[in-house]
Amino acid sequence: MSSELPIACAVNRAYVLPLAVMLESLRLRLRPDVRPVLYLLHSVLSRQVVEMLGSLVETHAIVPSDAQLAAAPHDARLPREASFPLLLPEVLPRHLERILFLDADLLVLEDLVKLWETPLDRSVLAATPDAAVPRCSAPRGVKGWKARGIPPSAPYFNGGVLLIHLERWRERGVTRRVQEYFSATREPIDFLHQEALNAVLWDDWLPLEPRWNLPASSAGRPYESPASEAWLHPGVIHFSGRMKPWRTPVGGPFYAPYREVLERVRPQFSTEPPTVRERLQSVYDRYLRAACYPLEQYLWRQRLI
Repeated sequence: MSSELPIACAVNRAYVLPLAVMLESLRLRLRPDVRPVLYLLHSVLSRQVVEMLGSLVETHAIVPSDAQLAAAPHDARLPREASFPLLLPEVLPRHLERILFLDADLLVLEDLVKLWETPLDRSVLAATPDAAVPRCSAPRGVKGWKARGIPPSAPYFNGGVLLIHLERWRERGVTRRVQEYFSATREPIDFLHQEALNAVLWDDWLPLEPRWNLPASSAGRPYESPASEAWLHPGVIHFSGRMKPWRTPVGGPFYAPYREVLERVRPQFSTEPPTVRERLQSVYDRYLRAACYPLEQYLWRQRLI
């Protein structure tokens, strides 16, 4: 394998600090003979911010064209960068055969070369099964799954960590098929690129071990269901959901290691103070969530929160 580890991320201004945490945690765990190279998709970051990120790892900024931005799906509930992963095969350098796409709200706790070297066989991508949406047929899964010929038992993957074979993506017309899904779906699409990729690649992805994308909101906590020991050997922790550890303290076993890396990079990156709502969410997550979790999950499945 190459001594270069190519990774891609897509962020706006609000996610610069967590991206720095993720990159620093990645760099600290990576074996010394491997060089991480970041392909950073954005539309609003200043040159100064890109240079600051470049002080952590080699960074190549990519700003999608107006035509690419117009073609990317939009959702008023999400930042426009949420759909940028769908642009990767179009905007990345053609010499790259594969790319490791990473969300910014991650904490890397193991050498990612182990993940990078995962064989993809003939699949377009590899990902971890989603803890909150276990199947494409589940609430907030794939819309119209039955009409699309997707079996009710087909597992659904999380889009926060994706090992992508770029040429297979192009050959199999994934971008076109995703656009067709957005055009044909009249119901609200819950997770933009994640849902759309599950809709078109439900039978063309390879499952990774759960430890490569563990949800911090439940992994290793009393209400984790189904219970798993993956959190005892974590590779990547995903702080998905509303509670963000760079904004306020969160519960669970992974806040302390996150804060340790956060303090290493925080002085370089400015951030706004947490809002009252974020402080209340922090209290809920640390002290009340275990008791309220069944109700929270019911409201989530009903799209009420």
